[in-house]
Amino acid sequence: MNGLLTTIAILAAMGAIVVLFRLMVRPPRNLSCVDPPGLRTVAVFSGDGPELFADDKEDEPFVGVRFFADLCGGLAAGGIEIARRGHLQYAQQAICVAGQERFSLVLERVEERWVASVEWVPETAAQRRHVSLTHEVFAPPDSPGLRRLLAALDARLRAHPGLGPVRWHRKERWLAEDTSDPGDGPVETDESR
Repeated sequence: MNGLLTTIAILAAMGAIVVLFRLMVRPPRNLSCVDPPGLRTVAVFSGDGPELFADDKEDEPFVGVRFFADLCGGLAAGGIEIARRGHLQYAQQAICVAGQERFSLVLERVEERWVASVEWVPETAAQRRHVSLTHEVFAPPDSPGLRRLLAALDARLRAHPGLGPVRWHRKERWLAEDTSDPGDGPVETDESR
């Protein structure tokens, strides 16, 4: 009988931990990894010029330090505020502010290609905990600020002399490793559909 009570107590404690964990780490409401209709938030492009890697260190996993600084500088010159810049796992990250809206810009090197992704930024402590524990990536909701940032990023990437063709992907397809339907720009027009 004593063993049965101990087992029940352990199971109850485990259940309480699960409930507590779910309360602390709630997924954000009304968000998903699906880009808004008509938008693409993942830019993929090539570029191997030595100037893109000039400030990188061989013993560090971060690449494109100077390139990302130049990219952020160009966005800032175009009216996009760069609130914070740093590293995120093996990537470069900046928090971009367009109007009153905040977005995360992440640059990484994947299989000899550059990938620049615009992502939703968690605002509350629960949202930050959820993202840090699950490593989920969410698409930002459609807004004038998002469209402004995407247009500025597209223009900056296309103006860079050391980069190859820029192709835009929908976030949900990119995360599913489906690269079969890239677009020429971040905003789909009637001609591109």
